[in-house]
Amino acid sequence: ATKLNDIVKFHHKPSLTPLTTTTVIMADINEDDGISPSPEPTNRSKFQIFNDDETDPLDENTTNFPEFNWDQVRPWVAIRHALRYSNQQIKELAAHDVVMLEKANGHRAYGSVEAGTLEAAKRIKEINPKVKIFFYLNAMCHYGSYAANETWNPDWALRYADTNKLVKWRNRIISYDHRNLDFREWWIKRALDMAEHDEIDGVFIDGIVKVGHRKYVPPDHAAAYIATANELRSRLQPGKLLIGNAVRAAQRGDCNLKHLRYLDGSYLEGWQQNKDTIRDTVELMRVMGKQGRMVMLTSSPMGMEKRVENRVKRMRNLARRYNTVEDYIEFPLGVFLLGVEKWGYFTYHYGPPDAHPRRLAVLFPTKFKKVTDKLGMPMGDYVVEDEYILSREFEHLKIRVDIEKRHAVLTPKDGAVLTP
Repeated sequence: ATKLNDIVKFHHKPSLTPLTTTTVIMADINEDDGISPSPEPTNRSKFQIFNDDETDPLDENTTNFPEFNWDQVRPWVAIRHALRYSNQQIKELAAHDVVMLEKANGHRAYGSVEAGTLEAAKRIKEINPKVKIFFYLNAMCHYGSYAANETWNPDWALRYADTNKLVKWRNRIISYDHRNLDFREWWIKRALDMAEHDEIDGVFIDGIVKVGHRKYVPPDHAAAYIATANELRSRLQPGKLLIGNAVRAAQRGDCNLKHLRYLDGSYLEGWQQNKDTIRDTVELMRVMGKQGRMVMLTSSPMGMEKRVENRVKRMRNLARRYNTVEDYIEFPLGVFLLGVEKWGYFTYHYGPPDAHPRRLAVLFPTKFKKVTDKLGMPMGDYVVEDEYILSREFEHLKIRVDIEKRHAVLTPKDGAVLTP
């Protein structure tokens, strides 16, 4: 298999530190790259995708990214439905910039996840051809209901070296072994077969944080996965994208930024663990955006009291659930807006990403007023007022976030015309 250093050359692209309260840089809101202006570099960020002597292996190519503007917060959604999406659900999905069709899509209605994914993608594209739609592929977990499983070889499953027992995630899901070259070709072909379809814009690789998990996988496995991923990248059809569930502030070392050498961007979850993971996530989003990677932050209500949560669970009216959950959007949205750059996308949900009507899941960020309000170009990077108090300005909005208190204030600026 091809190794990363065999197929890429590098140059340095500086990563800039945020502004302090003593420096104010105002943006020309008409500048056409859509990236917020930065001060002259003084200290580099502690996070870097590339080292000083490296270039971007993807050649800074954003040609096939979703169309982007700063009119409002840019929405994305992850979703699954074992049966068929209603016409109304398809219409709502088509209002997002990015749709990731999760595992278990349409297999009960169409016979397989691949068939269900393609059917949903075609219906979404008929309404809005500009939506970027991703097929779900897990890096480590062998899920059922995929047509590709017909050619799966059980001998490819990962086993513990000392006992020869199967490695199982959550004690039930068998694991992939990227050291096996036959498996590697099977896995890559699954991605390429789906990406061949016009209605699929790319592949979303989930479970990347598992490829080097010390408890479950051998020490040489992470490198084997990287070899698989680089080969997929090298064979991926022109114009198609790779996004992964890779970057996490709580991950040791570089927070998995190394995976952005073959990925066009990353889904960010697990960022709300503590004040430091939240603070680092803001900086990770900033660095990723400035170095030409998509950011897809996922969030859910934070600070919801147990009594409110119990009340929401008892609600049998989906509109009432949306109204209640909306009261808790300011903090996660504020965190996102502190670090967002061009090609940054936000989702906010309550419950699993299952669109079955009986689930009554809150799934669509486009239904929240603070997502659809006018935003405008950022006027600069975030400002550090205190170690965990950060602020930022956009053309139509001011944000101030106290990370320790998990409190955010989003203030429309004078003259901003907000949605009713």
